[in-house]
Amino acid sequence: MTRDNARALPTSVAHRRRAGRMGGPWGMALLLLAVAFLFIWPVVMQLMGMFRTAAPGTDGGWSLDVVARVYGSPATYRYLWNSLVYGLATTLLATAMGASFAFLAAHSNAWGRSLLTPVMLLVFAAPNLFYAISWSLLADPGTGLLNLAVRTLTRPDVTLFNAYTWTGLIVVQALKLTGFCYLLLLGPFQGMNRSFEEASLISGAGRFTTLLRVTIPLMAPALFGVVIVGIVFGLGTFDIPQILGALANIDFLSTEIFKSISFEVPPDYARASALSLFVMLVLAVLLVVQWRVLKAGRFVTVTGKSNRQNRWDLGGWRYLGTAAILLFTLFALLLPLVQLILTSLQPTIGVYKFSLANYQAVFRDRQTVQAFSTTGLLAVSAGLLAMLLAALLGHVGRHAPRWIERYLDSATLVPIIMPGVSLAVGLLWAYISIPGLRSLYGTFWLALIGVMVAVMPMASRAVRGALAQIARELEEAAAVSGASPLRVLWDIVIRLMSRSFLAGWLVTAIIAAGMLDVPIMLLSSTRPTVSILVYTQLLAGTPTQACALLVLLLVAVMLLAVAAAALIGLCNRLARRQVYPPIQTVSPGV
Repeated sequence: MTRDNARALPTSVAHRRRAGRMGGPWGMALLLLAVAFLFIWPVVMQLMGMFRTAAPGTDGGWSLDVVARVYGSPATYRYLWNSLVYGLATTLLATAMGASFAFLAAHSNAWGRSLLTPVMLLVFAAPNLFYAISWSLLADPGTGLLNLAVRTLTRPDVTLFNAYTWTGLIVVQALKLTGFCYLLLLGPFQGMNRSFEEASLISGAGRFTTLLRVTIPLMAPALFGVVIVGIVFGLGTFDIPQILGALANIDFLSTEIFKSISFEVPPDYARASALSLFVMLVLAVLLVVQWRVLKAGRFVTVTGKSNRQNRWDLGGWRYLGTAAILLFTLFALLLPLVQLILTSLQPTIGVYKFSLANYQAVFRDRQTVQAFSTTGLLAVSAGLLAMLLAALLGHVGRHAPRWIERYLDSATLVPIIMPGVSLAVGLLWAYISIPGLRSLYGTFWLALIGVMVAVMPMASRAVRGALAQIARELEEAAAVSGASPLRVLWDIVIRLMSRSFLAGWLVTAIIAAGMLDVPIMLLSSTRPTVSILVYTQLLAGTPTQACALLVLLLVAVMLLAVAAAALIGLCNRLARRQVYPPIQTVSPGV
């Protein structure tokens, strides 16, 4: 190494550190404390809340009575068993369907395979409330369209479909979860090294044998990861178990937590905290198991060798694949949407006289306009704040010591082990117990914080992948030129990852727009979101108006998605049209 290089090395390291340093040691300390308050403090307060004898923000003592009552009750373990069975069954069914459709899209010549990704994106974007309400009407034992069609073709006393059973709950949740599983598995299927399958075929094995003995084992780590994450989501889901499970008299941990706060008089916050911690411990164990299995790294399917992606000629089986694609599209998207629209046009369920009376009643209600404005502001603001905070933490982490990077990344993933109802309980304890923050109870701002924290894991994953594609030399060059760390973050990092930033903002905003569990526990009843208003309309006995509201919410979400897609496309075109000024040279004689 030359003397000049030796002198330049410390300077480069100094500029690298300066590029990510926010306000020096005090700024870093404040950032670490803020992250701890947002993501770790609610967990700590939830743990302490189990032993409190009073509601958050009120005087009370400490006791072990609630802990003994909750963990000593056989009903608690029945709720846990129901939640585990529900999460495992729905995940296995959704993973099987998602893997099958990902295989058809990536490896097969089945007709209609290009339809799969758009359909799965729509299924993923549709809120859980859409599936809960549409299937409660579609597969109602008495007036459901599916049962009416079957009775027309067979006998008047036949009830083939019933959403208010274990089978109905599992199938409905699996239809929704399939879109998520498909999107996670499509990439691994597309990137898998096909030489292993070709070797199996050359050795004389058939297509089906190769699929069972080569393809599925090679996909084992991806499938296992999807199963674990699916069980995590299944254990914490609220909308479908609350609506369909209540009518089926099936109780889950998430619904019991909600009942402890919303239906008990006075609210039993200690019981809700005890049940929430129970869920969080189960989810944490599942995620640790996933991490330890995947850490071994014994599965390698993508190598540096050339990888051909020839599609399998399924022969006559491709018709079966096409039929499966069409059936899934019918049951996961078209039938629920048709049922929802038809119900919104009916004066009452089962009376097929269509009019726009429900929409007129909805628009006449002043609460509707307020609900849509609250939903839009909450979704857009929570998504934006989550993406900005994720970009800030990712930028700081990649320039900070290793332990700080791990701390920031781990803290933003804590909400994964906190279902929405558990997160809401933790936030109530964390904010109402502090005198200066007690005034946030029931306000839009506490709901905004809760929704932002809930979508933070998705925002941090989106930002982490985008940051990995940005060379650090660009940030160092800006720091050498005298740019402040915040200007480096805004002018270099966020601008270069603008397309990924907008895509992550879109995903988090769509999820926030359809969220029910966090807003219903943190917002005041005088300022509901559209999802809360739909749920209250169901409880009030006006499901036709609830369907009209839900149709309007779906239209708004689709318009948001189209607008965001147009904006992302505009960013792509501007990036391709960017013209750099020519380099001017000066002749030696001048």
